[in-house]
Amino acid sequence: MANNFDVLSPQLTLLMLPDDDENNYYREFYSLSKGNVSRKLYLPDAKGRECFPSHQVGWLLTQSFDGEKVNLLNPFSRTQIQLPNQFALIDEDEELIEQEEYNYIRNAIVSANPSFTSYYVLVIAYNTDVNHLAFWRPGDINWTKFHIIDRVGGVSDMIYFKGQFYLVTWRGEIGIIDIQGPNCVPESNIIYLNDDKKLFQQHSTQFYLVDVNDALLLVARFGRRRSNASRALRTVEYEVYELDVVKGNMKEINNLRDSTIFVGCNGATSIDSTKFTGVIKPNHIYFTNDWFDQNNLEDGNIESFYPELSPSHICPPTWVIPSL
Repeated sequence: MANNFDVLSPQLTLLMLPDDDENNYYREFYSLSKGNVSRKLYLPDAKGRECFPSHQVGWLLTQSFDGEKVNLLNPFSRTQIQLPNQFALIDEDEELIEQEEYNYIRNAIVSANPSFTSYYVLVIAYNTDVNHLAFWRPGDINWTKFHIIDRVGGVSDMIYFKGQFYLVTWRGEIGIIDIQGPNCVPESNIIYLNDDKKLFQQHSTQFYLVDVNDALLLVARFGRRRSNASRALRTVEYEVYELDVVKGNMKEINNLRDSTIFVGCNGATSIDSTKFTGVIKPNHIYFTNDWFDQNNLEDGNIESFYPELSPSHICPPTWVIPSL
């Protein structure tokens, strides 16, 4: 597999397809450049597990639904790093009957590529209704739980950006988290965004944070029910804002120029489309969770690039950056 990668060259994001056969221990990867499934990897460690990509480094956080197994997994080298299980996140005063509802990890982001260094921090948001936060570092026996002071909204997305962890809540708060040293208590700050458009009061909206050319952008994804009888959503529109985290201001932008954004479960990432001329469309958002489309940011058109794909409630299609 190492011969398939040039670590000095930029890697195009691949789409890891759903686990659609309970007896199949291989996962297929769809290539936008080739327009077909270009790789098929033996990944029994991802079988029947929910997978969260840490978009910037190419690793996955996998969790079993019984709460016993949580790992960092590099799908291309099959390297695994065992993490404390989900039940370690349960507070002692919580009822045992509530564990199934409250132990699931919802977001995960890592500060550096575990393939190249052991000096990194993994931050997670967990629970369903009101998110809680925890971090883990190599050598830690357990998760270290922490809270952001005055945080009132659940976490929608997280990113590691310029040496700090950032999160955005459903109510329009930006949390800035600094984790330094082996025994430190995380320092945090909350910025309340000036939401003149009432963006954070709209229903069926998902928010993502993404680094585009060293600017921190907020991506808002708007959904609409497919029918009155259905709870399933389809994407109808995207809006992108550049954030000023000092003043709490948002400035809407309508052109990504040569950049392209990939949106999926657990967040978003961006690439310079000029490095993949003729393969990736600039000024586009490629997105997938339960539906699979691309959106032209300038004219708002949405088109499908892989219409035959079936959704998965266990592990939906996931964008992964190849990494050894």
